[in-house]
Parts: sequence; C-alpha cells; structure tokens
Amino acid sequence: MSVTNKMYFRMMSLVHETLYGLFRDPYKALDAAGLEPGQSVLEVGCGPGFFTIPAARIVGEKGSVCALDINPLAVERVQQRIEQEGVTNVETILADAAHTGLPGQSFDLAFVFGFARPIGGMGNILTELHRLLKPAGILSVEGRPRIPGELFCPLDRQGRVSQFGKVE
Repeated sequence: MSVTNKMYFRMMSLVHETLYGLFRDPYKALDAAGLEPGQSVLEVGCGPGFFTIPAARIVGEKGSVCALDINPLAVERVQQRIEQEGVTNVETILADAAHTGLPGQSFDLAFVFGFARPIGGMGNILTELHRLLKPAGILSVEGRPRIPGELFCPLDRQGRVSQFGKVE
C-alpha cells in the first residue's frame, strides 16, 4: 500500500472518529436501513468502522455483523475498535465486495453506506450481494443508487437510505 493511501486512510479515520459523529447519527441511519436485533448483517465497505459498533449493538448478542473492506488498514482499524469496545459479535473480512468468498444466503441484511463507487460500476457487487442475502434479505444503500430490477426491488426510503428486497 502506498504512503499516499495510508495517509488518506488515516485522515478519513480521523474525520470519522472525531467529526463525522457531529453531523451523522449512525443509529438513525442503521434504523432507516432496517437493522433489528438477532439479524445477521453484512457491512460493505466498513472503512474505519463508524457504523460497525452501532450495528453490533443493534443486532445484539443473538445477531452478528460481518464488516467487510478491501483496504487492510480499514479491517485492522475495525478489529482494534471491536477489541477496545469488547464487542464479540463482529467478524472482520478483508475482501473485494464483488468476490467475498463468503457462503451464499448468509445474511438477513446488507448495507452500503459511504462506499466509494467503483469505476466499473456496482454490477458485480450487486450480483454478489444478491448471492449473499437470504431469500427475504434486504439491501440498504445510502444515496440514490441505480439498482437493477432483476436483482432487487425497491421497498422503502427514509432520508438518504433506500431499502431494496431481494428478487428470487
């Protein structure tokens, strides 16, 4: 990883851990995403973990959160945070969101917040998320995403968060 990428990640972490919370309530966003106690949740592009610990607290000990990122610094930082907080229901995964290697139909809900859209588009990532979600699974995306109708159908929108249901 280049020095520039390391510096960028450290700056992003600093902003997320100090300033972002002044403008953004992670619990409100996760509520809009549809997180509930007991769910198995995939966080796509966890970054430094702004949403990870709150998601773990919402789903509780009977639920689980898989925090996935392609950046090894992100995964390392989230691992540090979950250890510091004593959270036991989070697993960190270093992987490309389009090719996770995770078992199919593993998650009740996947959320994509603050994720830098890849140059080639979201097509391969959406196909992978479709594979990973259980039959009644929900995909929640921040912003105004273009989601193909053959994979997901719109369910709800609250503020900046859109929910989509898995199409079988």
